[in-house]
Amino acid sequence: MSLTSRKDAGRTIMAQIMLFEDQERFRVAFELAGVGIGLVDQHGRFFEVNGQLSEMFAIPKSELVGMTLAGLPVPEGDSRAPNPIKTASKFGFPASVFEKRFLSMHGNTVWAEVSFRPACGPTAKPDFFIASFHDITERKFLQNALEKQASVDPLTLALNRLSFDDRANVELQRSGRHGYRLALVMADLDHFKAINDSYGHTAGDHVLTVFGEITRSCLRTMDLFGRWGGEEFLILLPDTGPAGAKRVCERIRSTLEAHDFPGGCKVTASLGVAARRAGENFSSLLDRADAAMYQAKQNGRNRVFTNPDDLRRESTRKPDRLNQLELHWRKIYSCGVPEIDAEHQQKFKIANRILQALSSDPDGAAVGPLVDELLIHIAEHFKHEEAILKAEGYPEYEAHKESHVNLLARATDFAARYRNKETTAGALLGFVIHDVVATHIMLEDKKYYSWIKKQAPSGGQKQRAGNQMDAA
Repeated sequence: MSLTSRKDAGRTIMAQIMLFEDQERFRVAFELAGVGIGLVDQHGRFFEVNGQLSEMFAIPKSELVGMTLAGLPVPEGDSRAPNPIKTASKFGFPASVFEKRFLSMHGNTVWAEVSFRPACGPTAKPDFFIASFHDITERKFLQNALEKQASVDPLTLALNRLSFDDRANVELQRSGRHGYRLALVMADLDHFKAINDSYGHTAGDHVLTVFGEITRSCLRTMDLFGRWGGEEFLILLPDTGPAGAKRVCERIRSTLEAHDFPGGCKVTASLGVAARRAGENFSSLLDRADAAMYQAKQNGRNRVFTNPDDLRRESTRKPDRLNQLELHWRKIYSCGVPEIDAEHQQKFKIANRILQALSSDPDGAAVGPLVDELLIHIAEHFKHEEAILKAEGYPEYEAHKESHVNLLARATDFAARYRNKETTAGALLGFVIHDVVATHIMLEDKKYYSWIKKQAPSGGQKQRAGNQMDAA
């Protein structure tokens, strides 16, 4: 071997040694990093993860490999993690950072700051992506505790005045947007000054605490309960008319009256109910609830007074907008595949049965089973649709499948929250119309329609789809 050949061979060996050493350094840094790290391929799936990420989710490395960000477990009711690659492909692969709540397989909540960055080679297009997960659980819990401390009255655990005002105005906007009913209650403890004077301020604080416990036990999760000042409280009841609000108030009033306080102290409350009218702002609604509460005081205290005009309006009102609403299948909804269109139409039928049940009894037992039926249908339909799109060689198959995962997660979330009374009929209705119909059928499925129209019909499924589109 010539001297030149020996030198070339030596340089090659040294380059291999340096490459090996670089790989080893990377491996050590990768495994000893103080954050969870995953390497993500072009399809959004992990192909390499470090031990920290495995520990964070209590999932073995072998199981994490092949999963997507959206596949990482989250608490029930939470949306899945987003897919940054979709955004990256549209805007030139920028880095993205977001905070997300996940669920460890041990069952504990894990908050993470996720940083998603492209790893670019010689070309502008990334070879792969790096996702790092920085555990911020402790910081989030502290932040939530401070926020709760700043927004909640410590004695009654009711929202303070500022927080209640902010959230009430949000509910009023939603009420105006979706057209559902809403009631406001003003409650005042009777002769509260006399309780303080006779039994002391410690006893008065105990009365406030008990009233808070009683009131919260009578309310749904989605209802708002706030301390307006002193012994005055506000209760906002979404998706509730004046008669329904009156029933809630009677439960609060009677439970408080029957409660045995130390020293034989008897405590009662006067409550006034006002139902929101079209276009009414919070200030006006509050004035009418206050006037109704004052009327309860004038009529002898320890009673509920409901604005009589509101009750009269409810008795003569037209059927709810839910009762008038029905989803109608139109030709423009067709995606071009008979099997898929037939399943879409069945989805409309189930949704209409839900709307009918909501209109007759928003809190009734009939709604839950129908929502479950819709979820089962959506899951089976997605599975069938994915098989068709994959068989057809649809180029956006993976992205379309990902949209199914996200939509089904949101559908499951809404169903659970509705059953737990954490959301309203109006919100459930908005999901069915906006997410299921307007977004998925009219946007995602129509992409397949546009793609298949460009293909030359050559028999089989594409020919049948083409015939249906011509007929439409």
